[in-house]
Amino acid sequence: MPESLRVTFRVDASTIIGSGHVMRCLTLADALAESGARCHFIMRQHHGSLDQVVRGRDHKVTMLPESALCDGAAISDEPHAAWLGTDWETDAFETLEVLLEDPTDWLVVDHYALDRRWEERVRGCSGRLMAIDDLADRPHVCDLLLDQNLGRLEKDYNGLLPDTAKRLTGPGY
Repeated sequence: MPESLRVTFRVDASTIIGSGHVMRCLTLADALAESGARCHFIMRQHHGSLDQVVRGRDHKVTMLPESALCDGAAISDEPHAAWLGTDWETDAFETLEVLLEDPTDWLVVDHYALDRRWEERVRGCSGRLMAIDDLADRPHVCDLLLDQNLGRLEKDYNGLLPDTAKRLTGPGY
């Protein structure tokens, strides 16, 4: 792996969301960093965000501002929308601002509130896009999808991904 590989993670944790998304991204980031990659986390300021844990592992962190919506109020009727802390369009805009200042080779998205709409908006600012998902309940426009759940099959994502997307499914990943 080239030393110049840049990987950016868009992920959140909070006392409402939990820590699992950040921890699985942190595990991937640590492995990538051992191979010479530079990892950057874009996270929203939530109570229990785990940004200090990520910084403690020597990864760059950019915190998106806390929103008035961060109290868990429903932003839309989309499942998990309140976990984002703002609407997806605002989040995409704020993420794009960070990506324009710090370009990335891979953008890794691990967030139940983000889907194809958000990914289409930010896709042009990264070389490739990876979605980490374990629900198989919404469309993505990614190059690579990871769902490590026991019993998950590639066909569970039929109709939810571009035909060209590589699917890594099941506990082997």
